[in-house]
Amino acid sequence: MRIEDMITTGTLRSYGDQSPVKKMLHAPTMKLYVVKEEPLHNKEIRKNLKDWISFWQNKFANSNLHVQVYATFWNTPEGYVSIVMEYMNGGSLQNLLESMGFLPERSIKQLVPPILQGLQKIHQQGAQCHGALGPSQILFLRDGTVKLGQGLQYRVQVQGNQLFNSYILGKPKDVQSLYDPTILETPSLWSKASSEKVHFPAQEDFILERANDIWKLGWLVLNCAIGTLEFHPKAQQIYEGSRIIIEEIAKYTDHLKDTCCLLHSESKVISLVEQNQKIVSEPTKITILELLPSDKFSPEFIQFLCSTLKIDPRQRQYTEQLLQHPWLVSGRDPKGPNVQLKELLNISNAWNAFLPEEFQGQGAQKLERLCDALYLVLQNSERPTVNKMQLQENSPIIKELSYDMGLNAKAVSDRIMSIFQSLI
Repeated sequence: MRIEDMITTGTLRSYGDQSPVKKMLHAPTMKLYVVKEEPLHNKEIRKNLKDWISFWQNKFANSNLHVQVYATFWNTPEGYVSIVMEYMNGGSLQNLLESMGFLPERSIKQLVPPILQGLQKIHQQGAQCHGALGPSQILFLRDGTVKLGQGLQYRVQVQGNQLFNSYILGKPKDVQSLYDPTILETPSLWSKASSEKVHFPAQEDFILERANDIWKLGWLVLNCAIGTLEFHPKAQQIYEGSRIIIEEIAKYTDHLKDTCCLLHSESKVISLVEQNQKIVSEPTKITILELLPSDKFSPEFIQFLCSTLKIDPRQRQYTEQLLQHPWLVSGRDPKGPNVQLKELLNISNAWNAFLPEEFQGQGAQKLERLCDALYLVLQNSERPTVNKMQLQENSPIIKELSYDMGLNAKAVSDRIMSIFQSLI
């Protein structure tokens, strides 16, 4: 695979680190990929990214739980690494939440097992963790398949924390999402987090970063259930308390003794933050638990959230235990609407629609630009490996391109077929 054989067909929205993400067509094979351009700010970040990408390719090749990485092009463009990845045509959980607001329990129950299984595979590989588990890192195929993204922003942050955070915080906020949990990875909302390392007493087989993966899973599931916390009267304190639990829990083990989880000890977390920052405020009139009514969410679901959002990281269950949690294995019907995850994806993305003929002008221009680029690239590339069947109107690639352009699949098929025939 050569980067010169790739044609940009669109730009995907980027979350968190805001690195450019392009949807690109590999002209010789007519296959779609995603190419993410990750900035290389220094040698440490370059090494960290290289190690993580190599680990991902070696351990998760052909995995049905992890987004595939096919190739990397270093210093292309200058100062970046271009990572060629699997194109997930169902979008991300971030897209779905921003479209739907929140998800019913039944859909969340379909979503969680593959995420846990993907995390389990990572945790089984030595002292590894995902680190950046959030809605933008949960990706879908249209058939409802769920896969984990690489979480590259965590790899950048680990070795270049100060530079990474200044890069994030210096960017325009209009691309941020209320569902994006990167706020938990940035400095304190009131004061910069101390860089002092505090030893955390733990059992021999305990790895704090893995426990933090479980916390982030719980946070993700909570967001799926109730939507963003921005409307909560104590949202800022909850965010800051979550940051403390993720980054500085070792300093506050005495303050948070005899606590349970974010749901059942919410008031203690808020109190800790307000005491630290000398904030005086009224008691909250609503709690997170009150946002999870019993007619919409089962007791087992609440117990699952409690298991993942334990204040003391040593009390959070491992992936193996969570996969056997009664909420996932009991066979009881979830509360709330009977809606499947695949149905929500179809509603969210309206896959099968194309524009009326009078509104197809811009799509037609886009098709012509694509065909011009195909002709130029194919003249100077390896021999195409596609056959006529792959260019028929009912083929996946033609359907995908027709959806993107809002054009009839037959019109797209005929035009692209003419380009290949002209080169024979």
